[in-house]
Amino acid sequence: MQLLKAFVYKVGYPIARIVWFFTKPTTQGVRCLLINEGKVLLITHTYGSILKTTVGGGIDKGETPHEAVLREVREETGIMLHSATEVGTVPYTEDYKNDTIYVFIAETKTTELTLDRSEIKDAGWYPLDCLPTTGVSPLFYKFLDLAKHHIT
Repeated sequence: MQLLKAFVYKVGYPIARIVWFFTKPTTQGVRCLLINEGKVLLITHTYGSILKTTVGGGIDKGETPHEAVLREVREETGIMLHSATEVGTVPYTEDYKNDTIYVFIAETKTTELTLDRSEIKDAGWYPLDCLPTTGVSPLFYKFLDLAKHHIT
């Protein structure tokens, strides 16, 4: 089942981008900076960009951004959050759609991950004061800038 899901992401994403090119949809998504003892979780997806970024995804119909971020973190990492703090929004139009990304930050007491390997290729915890200098999405730095006043 997971292989089928991975195949759908790998093949479906490029097809979706073609559709978005013609339809220019308006979408909403969430991203979450997961923080543990001065480290942030960065992931690489199995589809789309190969750059490291934060956990997140789309908002389902009838779902609030807060509900979506808790669900996405749980689905992609296995971490159960009870709360997350919204720190702002980032507009994103690079994939031929008008996307509003709601950015959250959340502290977690665990670094143990149960990754959804159909969506997440790689994950790692990186010290906030020593982030990778290459291979990181420019969007991540926008998310981090929004969250910097909430990081203790």
